[in-house]
Amino acid sequence: MSLPVLPFRMQRPAPHPRAAEAVLRLMEAADTPWDAIAEHASRDPALCFALLWMQPLDAGDTQPLKARLAERLRRAGAPLLRTWLLHVGARQNTAEAVQALHHTALITAECALHLAIETRYPRTEEAFLAGLWASLGQLSLHASAPDYAQLCAQCATPETLRTRERQRFDTDHVSLGATLARHCQLPRPVIDALALGSALEEQLHGAHPLAAIVRAAQCLAAEPPRLDEAQRLSGLSREALLSLQTDVDYLSSQGLQSLGIGQPAGSHAVVPAGHAPDYPRLSPHWRQVTLDGLIQAAFNATSADTVMHRLHDAFRLLFGKTPPLMLRSDGDTLCTLAPAHDPELATALAELDLRLSDETSVIALAMRTQTSTSHFPGRDSPGRSTRDWHVARWLDGAGILCLPWHAGGEHGVGVLAIDESLDISPDEQGLMLSLVTQSAASLVRHRQQQAQEAQLLATAQAEHLAKARRITHEVNSPLTVIKSYLGIISQRDNADKALVGELSQVSKEIDRIGALLRQMTDPAPAEDTRATAEVGEVVRQLQQIYGDTLFGRRGRELDVRIPRGLPAVAMPAGALKQVVLNLMRNAAEALPEGGRLSISSPGVLIAGGTPCLELRLVDNGPGLPEARLSQLFSVQPSEKGDNHQGVGLSIVNDILRQSGAYTLCRSQRDAGTSFQIFMPLARNP
Repeated sequence: MSLPVLPFRMQRPAPHPRAAEAVLRLMEAADTPWDAIAEHASRDPALCFALLWMQPLDAGDTQPLKARLAERLRRAGAPLLRTWLLHVGARQNTAEAVQALHHTALITAECALHLAIETRYPRTEEAFLAGLWASLGQLSLHASAPDYAQLCAQCATPETLRTRERQRFDTDHVSLGATLARHCQLPRPVIDALALGSALEEQLHGAHPLAAIVRAAQCLAAEPPRLDEAQRLSGLSREALLSLQTDVDYLSSQGLQSLGIGQPAGSHAVVPAGHAPDYPRLSPHWRQVTLDGLIQAAFNATSADTVMHRLHDAFRLLFGKTPPLMLRSDGDTLCTLAPAHDPELATALAELDLRLSDETSVIALAMRTQTSTSHFPGRDSPGRSTRDWHVARWLDGAGILCLPWHAGGEHGVGVLAIDESLDISPDEQGLMLSLVTQSAASLVRHRQQQAQEAQLLATAQAEHLAKARRITHEVNSPLTVIKSYLGIISQRDNADKALVGELSQVSKEIDRIGALLRQMTDPAPAEDTRATAEVGEVVRQLQQIYGDTLFGRRGRELDVRIPRGLPAVAMPAGALKQVVLNLMRNAAEALPEGGRLSISSPGVLIAGGTPCLELRLVDNGPGLPEARLSQLFSVQPSEKGDNHQGVGLSIVNDILRQSGAYTLCRSQRDAGTSFQIFMPLARNP
């Protein structure tokens, strides 16, 4: 959402000095109590406004306001919040009138909350928020114009003040408060209640009920209180209003005086001159040193995405502006430093083909000279550089401010959208430059680290591939000899058909070993989605080759009962063979002498809405250990000896998932283990 174009250079107000002090003290804790800080933010109009300006409310978020403020506080982080408090406090007019407005805002919010309860308004939090923001327009004008207090003193009536404000600022504090609420996406009734802050009493009777509640709250918070008007607007008796006012004064004195904001009970008096708390003042040198340190800490983030979020929050929080476009030089080309969150903008920038050698571009000039440069190309005519004109329009600004950066041996520029009516002070421009430089340094560091990690990974993969090729070469030699010898035996005893068949199956298994070895050295071929397998044929082949070796010679029994004529499954025969062989081997090694493994298939069923063939492998062994059963398909150290890596079931799971199949396992101590495999049927050609 674009930010509002205000008719004057609005400065964001600072929190009450005591509230700022309380927040800073809370942030000193090792484990920052964000919920406690959110409590202060919910009671300070300036701090609440700053957080909601940084990240506007989402209508779909139904959390309480304090929870949403706590989320924004956590997102900003302590270093950035300290930076904001130091920045905004250094230029604040902390006259008694400003601090009196803070107190009035709190009293109005508490009165609005209690009036909402008494009048049964269903959303009491809205009432509190509207009351708190009722003074925000004046607080903003005090922060923006040092002589605003004098302007207020010269006006005898609220109407006169609003007239003078419109002459001076092209807006008044009522309209300004509603505008700020709208751009923070406060609820519509709250925005309208603020917009009706100067409406006539009779107009409020036909308005949304929240508008009357807020005006009645302002009447109770006034000095002296306007009880008759509050009574007419709220419909409550005078006695009820006096009781409510007493309760609010008590809450203010007890709950808020701990921050030094609340006044003694029953008093609306302003703090005497010379006694008002103020922000601590630092010399320009130490202020800059402190800000640089805080900004550096703010951008020591763990990811590029976090850095970009932090940069967004910093510019919204400190200056009320959208963050700059971060560019870097790649030879003669200017490209984005970090992946853009706006794909359309990223595509448009790539197509624009920004060049460092472009003599007409102010962006390129700032990059070449490493000097901050601003430019207003005009909204209608591109001027000298059409590329700069495009960028200014895409960033939704009348012009651009280019802030160069240098970090990690790289150069770049942050391009910030600016408006012709905004006069950025040298201090603010220096702070912007510090934010751009520190964020760029963090982004460059992350990018270079990723490049180093990618290089290390490529080196490790190359070394692994070379080692795998050596192993494959060495293993293929004896496999070739074995296969040749099997061929000699088959030719010599070709009359023994059973033996020839068995030797043929063994030869195929040797071929499968060779194929598995090649997968270690060659890129994985594209999977043939049409590959199918006959489950009964695969199981009987494994029984023929491995039945005696794994079971018969060890005194175990292998019982295969799979009917012929079952439909084919959508899985390569080699993959299915690897799955079943892994499970057969596990069962054979777990079974005691005399144990049995049964392999059967009840046929086709519907699993998850898909026709599947079920294959069951059931043994009567000791069962799986509970620790293994709880993490069945994870790679774990094997207890079977050095020849076992503990990856068999993990491989089974991966192979099945690649074909859209899955397995269920049941195991009971001393009663055995069963695996049910569900494989989608092959589609008819």
